[in-house]
Amino acid sequence: MSKNKLPQESTTSSVTLEPEAGIAIIGLFSANADEKGVSADEQEVLTDFLGQIGLFDDYSDEDLENLTHEVTRLLKEEDADELIALAIDSLPDENYREAAYLAAILVAGIDEEILEPEQEFISELQTALNISDDRAQELIDEVFGEEDEEDEEA
Repeated sequence: MSKNKLPQESTTSSVTLEPEAGIAIIGLFSANADEKGVSADEQEVLTDFLGQIGLFDDYSDEDLENLTHEVTRLLKEEDADELIALAIDSLPDENYREAAYLAAILVAGIDEEILEPEQEFISELQTALNISDDRAQELIDEVFGEEDEEDEEA
């Protein structure tokens, strides 16, 4: 993927993705936005998140493992720009787009520090997913707001 830029157009690739794979790919791209690679903590948070959201209720542990293998295979075989465009294009509605955004912010924030490349990726992703600034802030507050309030009380 071009440094710090999400593709601006849909892809013409012959590969098609299920929305769930698209969410996982976006989460992994978020983990790699700092160009340090995907840490074990980031991978664990992403897997836990995928297992907990309603979009994956019908997925068994084996299904989640198969999804991980498929995403890993695609990451090795496909062009990064094409793959992120495919992931974004695979998301059919607001619920999937917001789940992908949540996956990205969760993974980026796991180390409690969002670096500039991660912030740029998150901002570009928000735009690509057509999530308003107000809604993006609500989602961020849902994920990180309670922790901040608990930290202030302690």
